[in-house]
Amino acid sequence: MAAHEEALTAVQILGACAKLIPTDRLLIQGTLTVRKLRGIVLAEEPFKLMMDWGAKTPTAEVLLLDRAGTSLVERAVLTRPLGQAAQIKLYSGAAQTPVESPSYAGRIRGTDMTWMDLTLDFLWWKEVRFDDTPRGESHNGRDCDILVTVPPYPIPGCSAVRVWVDRQLRCVMQAQQLDPQGNPVRKMWVQRVKKMDDRWMIRDMEIETLNSGHRTRLSVDDVSTP
Repeated sequence: MAAHEEALTAVQILGACAKLIPTDRLLIQGTLTVRKLRGIVLAEEPFKLMMDWGAKTPTAEVLLLDRAGTSLVERAVLTRPLGQAAQIKLYSGAAQTPVESPSYAGRIRGTDMTWMDLTLDFLWWKEVRFDDTPRGESHNGRDCDILVTVPPYPIPGCSAVRVWVDRQLRCVMQAQQLDPQGNPVRKMWVQRVKKMDDRWMIRDMEIETLNSGHRTRLSVDDVSTP
């Protein structure tokens, strides 16, 4: 860092990270693959994620498909109304029957991924600080700042999220969900990013429920403008 360059605060670092998330409407298609730590595939969940984080009320719609990718199994509509808790409306099957809304930290159809992970909602939380551990460390050879961000509303099983932010790219490299005692219970880490229209997009991510014996890979196959 140059001598004249001012160090960013934790809030500024998280804000720079959130600004990398596209605000124009995007359709993201990919697969959630659950496998044992030894690599045996347990389940595959094709998905479509339609993001409109730049709307007056930021919105994301998630379509979970059958293994063939042809039939709708579940649809979730996630919104972040200004000054309110994030909301989820969940619908099941081809008839789109409303079902009980899950927790934002609830796992998606038996995978290790949660709705909070899929939308990276924790990037917009306002209460954020540097972690108590040393201010930075390397992750996959990249220098990172480590932040702890606290949800603005109660989320069962999640007291905070610890986030590793790449110092150069200002994108998320790793995150841990912390339980009410501050212990990590799940972690996710980025394996591959790709630059699209001057923005860095996550293309491959791993998510592991600690001590479960399995993990989930999120693979993005296509990103387009609907």
